[in-house]
Amino acid sequence: MKWFQKSNIIFSIMVFLKMGLILYFGLLILQYPLIGIEVEHRNGKWIVEHVYDKGWATKNKVEKGDIVQAINGIDPGEHKTVIRFNSVEKAKSITIADQQANTNTYAISYKDVDVQYFMYLFLPLLLCLATFFLGLFFYCANKEESSAMILVCFLFSLGLCYLSAPVSARADLIGRMTVTVTFPGSLVLLIHFLKSYFSKHHLEFVKDRMINILYIAYFLVLTSHFFFNGEPRAFTRMVELVFFILLVCLLLFLLARLYYKYKHSEGKTIIQILLTAFVIAFSPFIILYAIPHIFWGKGFVSAELASMFLLVIPLAFVYLQRAKKLFDIEFLLGRLQYYALLSFALTTFAIIILITVFDMKILSGSAFLFFFLFFIVAILFLYIKEYIDYRLRHHLFCQKNHVEANLHNFFQKAKHETKVNGFIASLLREIKEVLRVKEVHYINIQENKDLNRWIVKNQQEFSFSEEIEQVNWRNCHPGSLIEVQTGFCVVIGEHYHVKEIIFCGLKKYKTTLNIQEKIWLENIAYFSSVLLENFKLIEGLFEEIEHYHKTRQNENESYPSWLSRLLFSLSEKERMNLSIDLHDTILQDQLQLLRDIEAIKTKMTDPYLKESMYHVKETILDNIHLIRETCNELRPPFLSELGLIQSIQNLIERVKLRSNFLLHADLDPTIQRMVPEDELTVYRVIQELLNNAMKHSKASEVSISLKKINRGFMLSYIDNGIGIRMSELNDSFKTMGIYGIKERVRSMGGKIKIESAQNQGLKVQILYRQGDNEIDQSVNCG
Repeated sequence: MKWFQKSNIIFSIMVFLKMGLILYFGLLILQYPLIGIEVEHRNGKWIVEHVYDKGWATKNKVEKGDIVQAINGIDPGEHKTVIRFNSVEKAKSITIADQQANTNTYAISYKDVDVQYFMYLFLPLLLCLATFFLGLFFYCANKEESSAMILVCFLFSLGLCYLSAPVSARADLIGRMTVTVTFPGSLVLLIHFLKSYFSKHHLEFVKDRMINILYIAYFLVLTSHFFFNGEPRAFTRMVELVFFILLVCLLLFLLARLYYKYKHSEGKTIIQILLTAFVIAFSPFIILYAIPHIFWGKGFVSAELASMFLLVIPLAFVYLQRAKKLFDIEFLLGRLQYYALLSFALTTFAIIILITVFDMKILSGSAFLFFFLFFIVAILFLYIKEYIDYRLRHHLFCQKNHVEANLHNFFQKAKHETKVNGFIASLLREIKEVLRVKEVHYINIQENKDLNRWIVKNQQEFSFSEEIEQVNWRNCHPGSLIEVQTGFCVVIGEHYHVKEIIFCGLKKYKTTLNIQEKIWLENIAYFSSVLLENFKLIEGLFEEIEHYHKTRQNENESYPSWLSRLLFSLSEKERMNLSIDLHDTILQDQLQLLRDIEAIKTKMTDPYLKESMYHVKETILDNIHLIRETCNELRPPFLSELGLIQSIQNLIERVKLRSNFLLHADLDPTIQRMVPEDELTVYRVIQELLNNAMKHSKASEVSISLKKINRGFMLSYIDNGIGIRMSELNDSFKTMGIYGIKERVRSMGGKIKIESAQNQGLKVQILYRQGDNEIDQSVNCG
């Protein structure tokens, strides 16, 4: 609580301080345009040593070597900015003698430098206010976290650094102190915040010792301003830029290392977004300003322009804070490589034309600025184009010449096909309509290894067969497009040494396929190959089932075991879905109704109504119990967690509570885990036997035994009930329970023996050994 109160006080001080500095810097920039003159006192004169490119002086043809005679009507040596920094700034008028001895007095105003409003006031003020309000937002949303204060310090520092830079250029003491403190300090705070942020998510970004070292280095850079008197501005500026570049490199290195360390975790997308945002934010400043300024004393563009991309950082933090779903950064970065290559070629071509037409210098700042901005705009254009293509042409490839939509429409129609021949006929019609070719044929070709060539297997003769047979189809897979003299072929299926292809004749006017049509044809062929293979499998399955039905219908035999196993698997899945639906809907509604009744009952005073409500409550409780029992019947509870023996024991305990016979159970505890499907089969068989005993047997005593044998088990069931007629045993409608038990045993590869007679009870013996595939279909009578 103490820390919370202390942080509130610190935050309030920071807010008032930043608001005051924003107001001060904004008014100063509005009042004084950037003049951009550095002077040196020689022989009693104040001589111009340097003129800034973007200042008022450049616009008014002030050159190096001119003499400044007066500032605001007084001697330059008495002007504050000249005294402190040898800079002519914060002046309303200036008198200058040029090198031809012409003396002119100028009134300094923004009318000669309108662009300064945008460059030195609007952009810096926009970023500063954005970081200010974001800082307020993040602190109010996460004020109890220590990392929130560090993030606020970073955002405030970043905004003040950008806004104080043009004030520092005007030789204002507060402005220069602010930019000196915030320029390298903002990056140190950013690294500190990321360390705290990732630590909260149990990710090691950087050690505490490194943070301490960074703060020490930061204070050493600050103190360098007080120890160099020769050329303090130039030297300290270089020290600041070098330190800033090192900090950016360290930041990117730490994030890259963190990404490779945790690239298989859920946090990798956040790391990728931050890494991408920092690269976009800092690269323009370093490449276009900092590095050129260190080596050549002048950046390709101004620091204010190169710093515009710092806006990306607060935007990235807002996105990560507010977004519930993160965009696919890997997809965007993958696209970036391709788009950057295209944009680079286009930008290079454009810059060559610009240099040639306007006689621009290759290494000039304007050329670099144009190249950079054109490159960025081209990449953004390609991303926007991709999004517009998706919105306006949503389906992959409906108009006559839009083959993309036809691909979508075809597969919408194809889903209603169930036969291979029907699907192929639909595919041939679609290709002929879309590509407007003269002829389309479905062809089978087979490899003849003796002749070392491919042979057309269709009974129908084609004039183009010889062309097709000359192609080596061995390495052609579904989706491959091959052009021949009289048309083109596409592979839609393959099986061993047989290829299934579609031959298309030439288009109208004998034109070739365009790129879009080729892409469409390759895609439809590839996806059709998948559908074709599935259609063949389904047809084969139906044929096999039909074969069993025809050959065994007179032998009174069941379907094969693999089919029984499949059907039981589907049945269990439906049981499970029904159980989940009952539990999540009807049962929850009943429970909520019970709670509502309890709440109403507490408010009742009428005894008769209370008694009625009590009976309603008991009925609902019975319904809840019944629904739970039904869910347990549909899906054995905790079978996979408790194991087979314990689950059967629980089943037996429930049966004892509901039945009117004596139940003896002998379960072998040494039975180990089996295949989950087999465990479920055994459980269902015992469940069905006990249900049959309760509903139909009229037995007074039931015994059930499950014993372990070599590589399997033996299940025995005996009751003293009314039994069943053996002549009715194979009638699935009269003995549905027993018939289902037989099919379940057969499906798992077991053997079943059933003995019964009228009024002599029922005896069932099931034998299962792992690895036995043959099932004894006989039923013995005793």
